[in-house]
Amino acid sequence: MSNGGDGAAGAVCAYRTVSSSPATATAVLAVWTTAFVLAAVVGGGAQAFTTSSLSTAGGGLAAAAAAASRMAPCAHLGDETNDVSARAYASDVVFEGKVRSKGPVRPGSGTYGVTFVVQHVHKDAMQAVTYEGLRAGSPVRLYFREKRSDRDPQRRPPRRTDAQCVQRFAPAAGGQTVEANIKRGAKYLVFVAGVGPHNLSVLGEPVLRTPKNVEAVRKVLCRNCIQPISVSGLHNITLKAKSALKLMCRAKGNPMPALQWFKDGVPVLVGRRRIQYKKKRSMLVIPKVRPEDSGKYECRGTGVQTGHVAITSAQVIVNSKPDNTTALWPLVGGPCPADLVYCLNGGTCTFYETIGELVCQCAEGFKGQRCENKDIVNKSI
Repeated sequence: MSNGGDGAAGAVCAYRTVSSSPATATAVLAVWTTAFVLAAVVGGGAQAFTTSSLSTAGGGLAAAAAAASRMAPCAHLGDETNDVSARAYASDVVFEGKVRSKGPVRPGSGTYGVTFVVQHVHKDAMQAVTYEGLRAGSPVRLYFREKRSDRDPQRRPPRRTDAQCVQRFAPAAGGQTVEANIKRGAKYLVFVAGVGPHNLSVLGEPVLRTPKNVEAVRKVLCRNCIQPISVSGLHNITLKAKSALKLMCRAKGNPMPALQWFKDGVPVLVGRRRIQYKKKRSMLVIPKVRPEDSGKYECRGTGVQTGHVAITSAQVIVNSKPDNTTALWPLVGGPCPADLVYCLNGGTCTFYETIGELVCQCAEGFKGQRCENKDIVNKSI
């Protein structure tokens, strides 16, 4: 295992450094936020959240977007539990809320408003700096956009086994809101970044409040629970053409790192290659390798807590199949040593130096490696 910097360029879909300072955390968290224009009602007060208000907070949206453009194209968290832990750590505010009301979906844009009633606050990093903080019973108004997969039956969410992003923490295009289908009366864990006294920006889609999700939040927010990330499991390998290649990358850390595969420094794309993501590991599979599949493969893990990148790598060599498999045959043999009695019953001994083998040519009526057995079927003596 080795560590390295994040040098890949492309679209945004990976972790970034989260500052411990709430004043600067906002700009960094803007890279993770999937909504630009949201509104929040906290304690009865309402104030519109606009792109201009975000651009003046903690260094500005432009700087965050510039940093985002240098990130790897797509980093995966493995499963929804890891997603919950990562967002809980990265968020300024994490609260449990029950949906009190849900507005109608606007034609065309697909946006709608939701009012949550705060039931429990797990984290409120903005409380001491910008506002009094959330309290149980406080109403919070947020805006979402209906998921496209539900508006269009032909559109389906990506499968976990392909290389599309399953979790996205990048900003959407200006003026858009995060996609989510919130249900009336349901209880959710909501992850937000604070950008002002009454403005909260949603950090990804809220998740249903389940014991599993609550435990994932608590495990990452408890004292001294954060663990450094690491990845391991790759080893150099040489294999024949048309054989199967399986590379397993194992990850550790709390929160777990996001994982991404590279070949010769370029992100691996699916096709003949298949990528699977589990909770603590990822597997790259090529059912039938070709000579062009040779190269250096890397599994990179990016940590949400520091932006640190851990790397494990392997050199893969694919040998081409020889055109003539009998090029070395027949072998040229010589007589066996004179003092060696190897072949029995009148057999002739030949020594093949190339392969280091003694071979017997048995006399008629005998068989076996050393002509030790009678050939009953073809017996002529």
